[in-house]
Amino acid sequence: MNLAAFKTTISQKLNFQYQQIVDYKKRPQNWIEMLYRPNHMMGYQNVDLFFKSLNTQQKVDLDIQIFDQLPDILHNEKPRRLSVNLMPNSLLSGDFRQKFSHLMQTRAIDPQNICIEIIETQSMPPLCSSALDLLKVFRSHGGWVALDDFGSGFAHWELLQTGMIDVIKVASQNLSHHSVGYDYILGLSRFAECMNINTVLEGVETEEDYIRGKTQGFHNFQGWLFK
Repeated sequence: MNLAAFKTTISQKLNFQYQQIVDYKKRPQNWIEMLYRPNHMMGYQNVDLFFKSLNTQQKVDLDIQIFDQLPDILHNEKPRRLSVNLMPNSLLSGDFRQKFSHLMQTRAIDPQNICIEIIETQSMPPLCSSALDLLKVFRSHGGWVALDDFGSGFAHWELLQTGMIDVIKVASQNLSHHSVGYDYILGLSRFAECMNINTVLEGVETEEDYIRGKTQGFHNFQGWLFK
């Protein structure tokens, strides 16, 4: 991606959509996920292709810009819990860790209102001690850490083994093209239950998706069904 054009895109006010995450009875919990939508797609047909075109530094720069806007978003939306995606390599960036630490230290954000969703479809090298310490501090103040798109990419077993994962999110639409069936998704929800980890089924677009997810043992649901 053209570096100058990318910097222009993320230097502007970023655009977000929001999705509710409801409980198993479809009750709103004031838990929302913010979904970044580029102002300019830079010639790419969809958001997924836009993200795939970014190099490592561009992904880190974008995450820094997104986190920089968290105080305003929390103030305006007033969620009980705001989920925000984080690309794994950002945790390895000193600039990102400094930004995140500063937001917590100055109380510009309250970790109790935030759930960081680490994107599992992105590979992640072993985390340095500084990154792990940052996540520990975040969680010690009430923050949640989630694995997003669990079961559809790189399983971050290192984080699971540290006991620092609070939520596992399974994207039903991302699993469909892998020819996986009911039992596979049921196994993911049961795995989370055995680990005492909360679950969210994403991509719930129809009543059938919701009913199937309930029978598979998911505790929370997200998708345009719950507008």
